[in-house]
Amino acid sequence: MSSERRVKKDQERTIVRDLSWCGTCAGANACMVDVKDGKMVRIRPARYYERYSRQEVKPWVMHAWGQTFRPSDKTLVPPLSIAYKKRVYSPARIRYPMKRVDFDPKGAPGSTGPGGRNVQNRGVSRYERISWDEALDIITSELLRMKQTYGPTAILYQSDQHGETKVVHGPHGCGRKLLRLFGGYTLQVRNPDSWEGWSWGAKHVWGMQPMGQQVPQSNLIWDISKNAELLLFWGCDQETTPWGWGGQLPSRLSYWWSELGIKQIYIAPDCNYANAVHADKWIPIRPNTDAALYLAICYQWFRNGTYDKEYLATHAYGVDKFEDYVMGREDGQAKTPEWAAPLTGVPARIIKALAAEWAAKRTTVVIGNGGPAIRGPYSHEPARLQVLCLAMQGLGRPGCNQAKMIEWGLTNSLQQMSQPAPAVLLSLWPAYTGGSVRDTNHPSFIPETLVPKAILEGKCEWWGNEQEMAPRENQFVPYKYPADGCSQVHMIWTDSPSWITSWNDGNSFIRALRHPSIEFMFAQHPWLEDDCLFADVILPVNTKLEEDDINSDLFGGQMNLLFPEYKCVEPLGESKSDYEIVCLIAERLGLLQEYTEGRSIPELIKLGYEKSNAAHLVSWEELNEKGYFVIPVDPEWEKIPAGLLEFYEDPEGHPLTTPTGKLEFYSTGLAEHFPADEERPPVPHWISKGESHQESLDSERAKKYPLLVVSNHPRWGVHAQHDDITWLREIDTCKIKGPDGYQYQPLWIHPVDAAARGIKPGDIVSIYNERGMVLAGAYVTERIMPGAVSIDHGAKYDPIVPAEIDRGGAINTIVPGHITSKHACGMVVSGFLAEVKKADLEGLRAKYPRAFARRYHATAGPDLSPALEGGV
Repeated sequence: MSSERRVKKDQERTIVRDLSWCGTCAGANACMVDVKDGKMVRIRPARYYERYSRQEVKPWVMHAWGQTFRPSDKTLVPPLSIAYKKRVYSPARIRYPMKRVDFDPKGAPGSTGPGGRNVQNRGVSRYERISWDEALDIITSELLRMKQTYGPTAILYQSDQHGETKVVHGPHGCGRKLLRLFGGYTLQVRNPDSWEGWSWGAKHVWGMQPMGQQVPQSNLIWDISKNAELLLFWGCDQETTPWGWGGQLPSRLSYWWSELGIKQIYIAPDCNYANAVHADKWIPIRPNTDAALYLAICYQWFRNGTYDKEYLATHAYGVDKFEDYVMGREDGQAKTPEWAAPLTGVPARIIKALAAEWAAKRTTVVIGNGGPAIRGPYSHEPARLQVLCLAMQGLGRPGCNQAKMIEWGLTNSLQQMSQPAPAVLLSLWPAYTGGSVRDTNHPSFIPETLVPKAILEGKCEWWGNEQEMAPRENQFVPYKYPADGCSQVHMIWTDSPSWITSWNDGNSFIRALRHPSIEFMFAQHPWLEDDCLFADVILPVNTKLEEDDINSDLFGGQMNLLFPEYKCVEPLGESKSDYEIVCLIAERLGLLQEYTEGRSIPELIKLGYEKSNAAHLVSWEELNEKGYFVIPVDPEWEKIPAGLLEFYEDPEGHPLTTPTGKLEFYSTGLAEHFPADEERPPVPHWISKGESHQESLDSERAKKYPLLVVSNHPRWGVHAQHDDITWLREIDTCKIKGPDGYQYQPLWIHPVDAAARGIKPGDIVSIYNERGMVLAGAYVTERIMPGAVSIDHGAKYDPIVPAEIDRGGAINTIVPGHITSKHACGMVVSGFLAEVKKADLEGLRAKYPRAFARRYHATAGPDLSPALEGGV
């Protein structure tokens, strides 16, 4: 990219940028950034026809029931994208390298006091500014010391996929290639946290690599529009969850489906944002009890014969064993609506009516990855049971599929696209410098969910999860830490420091970060937040608006775009991109040429274009001149079979990837490998509690912690991102201002539960269990059912006492630490027990004066200054 294309003073330009947060190189939310005098004036949706005519673009057109649906004239970007310049200039931006003031790299492991490493003070001690040379000296000397003292597997590399979407400056995983050249490392493997129950459960029913959700998704938008009569949005909030990955086309679709007369029913503990504007009916259900509801529906169908027997005879395996369990012949308990009603909170008459309507109408189940419904204890059971319900009504016939409202185009596959297919499928992977979700690192790796256990206990064992999209068969392979011939972890390198507020059991993770065995930790990140607060050295990273790159709009669902991304503003302070940082470390280690393979950043950008699959459609010169290119639609898109139609019509010719090739009501794989597993048996069961979890209302713990917590994907952010955008924090469902002026994370609580605890709207409350306590602001509303509370994950961690009490609202600090079940090492972040009470702010202030005296930005929350030496 030539220097004259860069932003200059006294120059007005409009630059097309991806502003999505999937963390890999497949983008969405294409925006036009207007720049003047080297500053961003505004961010707005990209216009398809600003530089092309409608005749050139030739957008797709969809017809159903005499009505027409087509892409809008501009990208449907969310508020998160429009407001992102506020994130660039956040008061928490890291502008130069920093070192913890009481960390001396010359100190011996475990040393405390002056000249020591003082790992016990991580999260408490402050930071001082250092030079890039000093920071790189410390980092490279520690890398070399680890390799010499313990071997390279003493280095744990954390590079999870959620962050800004970049290509050449790949936001997560740039260091993986360098560490392989260095001699090895231990990889923290991201568990399939967006697809938890599907991956650990549904794969054993219908296969469906790589995530366990239905594939193909092809043409399901059109199929629903033409053929569906009923849509069941199960734990799905398409007005929220797709915002970070694909924008707001799901919102437009939901309005259109209502106009077509397609009924929408929402099943969730909360009346979420989509539910509030689209639902014909809301069925409130207690968190983590969906399995019981599915079973009761199946009971009605078996009892009344209102299911597709002929379909099951040719498409399914083991139906008789499932029927035995549902009808009570296996355990003496028929799974009737009357049995399910007290468990789920759904009246028996509603269950019967839902079962009857589902059986009578062509029904598609709509998911937004599954949400809390498949991220709780034993979440593989409701995930399996949803597929069995679909199977009993002829899965794959027109109007009867599992449809997704998110990640259209994931894994760069046309089969993941529910919208009309493009003529070419864009791929920028050849230029991507970050890590892949399919990366493995044998023999030394640790599933993300088990990192605290591995560090605190020094060892652990598990099954499967060698990589995020591992095949079903991998779940039957045992692994251990440390692997044979490998070291325990003694150093952490993180370029994705968001565990505390995004993953499982954050307080245990904090204890692990402060464990004496972790001799050094460094982070690279744009903002001082969350895990960065515990690093010994922190390196400042650019945001994507401060660097040249290339990207696409692939997940948006309308028209796909390819565009070069010019720098909008100069990097703040001394910040550099993730890739540039790894190059600096590689140079110090004498590995730069091998690491870059001799390619410069402009050459990588050009390579991205050349390998994008669209170079034959637009020249490099035209692409740079116009700033973007609209990928035409496949003229034959209407001929692509919708969803699982081919399996429906010919199960022998189009088998599933299960061992039998059929829908397995009785999992042959689980029966072979884990026949005695009562937590994930061959036939899906209702499991309220067991060896791994006591998080249900019928457990002993419920006497002390009587509320079930639902934790959604955040409305006003993407996981740990956007929590400091001031424009969003003005919204009362984003933050609630307390009497102390602090903006607290909202906790939804029903008026009945609030009154029983003396809680009024706006009160500051404590939500707690034996794992810790989190402060929040009471949002008293009938949009959450009685007996449940809801608090979104993703708030910035602001510790009062590290690993014990959090002021910022980071609910993941108190979620369970145990994995999904004993043979399934997924994470559990919703559907768990807690109690809520009115907080004693004055008592906490008196007991912890330093924490409450920390300065914070009035409208952006915790900022940089309290962490700096001499700051307040």
